[in-house]
Amino acid sequence: MRVTFAGGVGEHGRNCFLVEGETLSFLVDCGRMAGAQDPYPALTAAQARGLDFVFLTHSHADHTGALAWLAGLGCSATVVATSATLSQVGRLPFPTVCLENNPPPAGLELGWGRAGHCAGSVWYAFGLEGERLFFSGDYTEHSPVYAVDPVRGQAARLAVLDSAYGPDPRSDGAMRQDFLDAVSPWASAGQPVLFPVPKYGRGQEMLLLLHARWPQTPLYGDAHFCKQTQVLATDQTWVRPEARAALHEVSVLSLGTTPPAHGFCFLSGPQLRTPAALALAEAFAKAGGVVLTGAVDPGSGAARLAGQGLARFARVPVHCTDRERQALAEHNAFQQVVPYHTADHPCPQRTICLGTEP
Repeated sequence: MRVTFAGGVGEHGRNCFLVEGETLSFLVDCGRMAGAQDPYPALTAAQARGLDFVFLTHSHADHTGALAWLAGLGCSATVVATSATLSQVGRLPFPTVCLENNPPPAGLELGWGRAGHCAGSVWYAFGLEGERLFFSGDYTEHSPVYAVDPVRGQAARLAVLDSAYGPDPRSDGAMRQDFLDAVSPWASAGQPVLFPVPKYGRGQEMLLLLHARWPQTPLYGDAHFCKQTQVLATDQTWVRPEARAALHEVSVLSLGTTPPAHGFCFLSGPQLRTPAALALAEAFAKAGGVVLTGAVDPGSGAARLAGQGLARFARVPVHCTDRERQALAEHNAFQQVVPYHTADHPCPQRTICLGTEP
């Protein structure tokens, strides 16, 4: 059996891991790297055509954005993911199977749990041809909103673990406090602040964090953000009970096309890729502030705004640091650990052979 790091190891984005056995071949994720000259995973057409399954850890584009490209290579695999992830990615050029309601494919042992990154996000534990593999997906045990099944007591010959924040020495609590400190000058001055956020994930964490600190400040969101907040307020599978209650109580007003006089405002689209989104952010930069909280893609509107000094970066933690990844490994029996989702750990070996090569 061979495991090939087709993307995501030694780089941030393009997450894609190929497992080739004697009887079964599958991918874990198939992401696209925005802003890259070659944004797609390092897969050949023959490898794509030989795939039986694609297992998705969650819906974000750096894990799913190359699926249409994969179909163009001639792949006809079945996509396996949680019902929430399948709903978020929408129509796919492949047959799909819901992870929660179906047995694993014949010849494959499959374990999984909630990864705490967003609704629908999971980690995977595979058993194939006498070998065990583990993939954390984007993982955190500290989300104030999303439920997690902590990875404990897992055994694997090879584990691919989230280490997106690299050597950042801060705890998740310290990162959140630094985020609040970054927002504080605008909040104290009663000025509006715009937060471009992913369609699924950290936005509602930020909403509750800001509301707890400044409960009198009005909250605004675009139509998708408002709808997603309502959905999470009743989600008993992916959302922590205390977060459901808090989201149910919070009031989010509709965000217009100009900044309000003051308030915390959420825009679904972290990279500000459309002219309308960029224009709105530029208006906020004049009236108050813009805060970016995740990776900024080269060539994006967010990168342009940051390059002009019109947006501030303040991380909101939704991944692991090196220290947290090492602690995760210590809770389990992993023979070999490969950090992914980070350029801080170059990829010394693109393909690892386990047992007998197919």
